[in-house]
Amino acid sequence: MDVSTREGEIRARLADIGGPEPGDGERALMARLARSFVAKTPGGVDRLAELLRGGDHRAVQDQAHSLKGSAANIGADQLAAIFREVEDSARDGVVPDPDLTLGRLAAEQALVLGLLESLAKELEPS
Repeated sequence: MDVSTREGEIRARLADIGGPEPGDGERALMARLARSFVAKTPGGVDRLAELLRGGDHRAVQDQAHSLKGSAANIGADQLAAIFREVEDSARDGVVPDPDLTLGRLAAEQALVLGLLESLAKELEPS
């Protein structure tokens, strides 16, 4: 896991949202987006874990799709890619191995959530 690459991807996406020189309003918006992702994603991944273990490929596909969109919207490209793999597999009628999938997700999620927490603090208007 390359932290600097992940941070660069997220910063680039936030720059798309807030512009090259964001004012206090834009910085507050970006901080809220980061905090919202940090607050909501673990519950979504927990739900995905339940679905993976339950074996319902359609429900897995829907949940992975939702999480993929959220991750992509915040610039967490590698996390989005893992969700995309889960979604694609489920679309093909195959539920990925829960333990392997959740292990990969846990590592990437921890990295991304830590970065977003730090960025949110940095973005708070002074």
